[in-house]
Amino acid sequence: MSTTIPTTVRNYAIDDFTNHFLANYPVHCELRKSPLHQQLLHAHNGYEFYFVLQGTGSYIAGDQLYPLHAGTLTVIQPGVIHRPYHVLDQDFHRYVLSIDESYMEGIHALCQTTDLSISGFLKAMHPESSHHFLSVQQLDQLQMLLAELEQTLKDKKPHFELIVLKCLAEFFLLLLGLHHDAASSNRSEDQQLIGNVLSYLIAHYQEDLHVEDLLELFPVSRSRLFNLFKETTGSTMKQFLSDYRLNKAKRLLAETRLPVTEVAAATGFGDISHFFSVFKKSTALTPKQYRKETVSGARN
Repeated sequence: MSTTIPTTVRNYAIDDFTNHFLANYPVHCELRKSPLHQQLLHAHNGYEFYFVLQGTGSYIAGDQLYPLHAGTLTVIQPGVIHRPYHVLDQDFHRYVLSIDESYMEGIHALCQTTDLSISGFLKAMHPESSHHFLSVQQLDQLQMLLAELEQTLKDKKPHFELIVLKCLAEFFLLLLGLHHDAASSNRSEDQQLIGNVLSYLIAHYQEDLHVEDLLELFPVSRSRLFNLFKETTGSTMKQFLSDYRLNKAKRLLAETRLPVTEVAAATGFGDISHFFSVFKKSTALTPKQYRKETVSGARN
């Protein structure tokens, strides 16, 4: 059964672009060469497979930070907050494959004679995401496979659904053969440092954080920490933390009945007036207005 994320036009955490495609057909595959337009942390229904052909950057997925370059394949579970970032003065070519959860379970139903569960396999690798490095041969193989899948989905010729299944079967066979989490041994020291900083910020976002806390924990100067974080993630630490807290606040407003003051406290906004100011600047709504609109939208 598909996970449904409460949606609203002003909720930047929700990627309606992807949700729209998956609502029309449960598989979407697209080669993208334009600069990234989605610069905010976001989430959507369905699985995302992010395959880079050209360019470099980084990928924030949950509390993980992955390097991006030609031959990397990043797998994102449904509903996980994420954001890719690339070096802006480089061409950045990538395939984005999105698959609806219920469709994935349908594939499993076709494999009832085996113990294989694709969704179970993906979650076993990591509950939120995983990262893989492909060889040149695997890169070429996957590029051809996704090109065929993209064209098949565009043409929609008679019986195209069978070709889609064939392509996905080949894709998952390739994925089953990859060793996951090679990123931990292949990342540079700088990437590992920022990955650790990112994990710390996410683990402690509810607290009153100060740069001095990070400087005590990590062996780096203040200026280098600021510069490395911006170069690696595409945003400042202050902006990242604010965006992350806002995402959490929006989820609590949409999915719980906690008073606004408790939502602010639970998401690291110690000062209620500051919470109102940041929230309204981001959404053009007060927290109460946002909750009312989100609940109303979920009912319609």
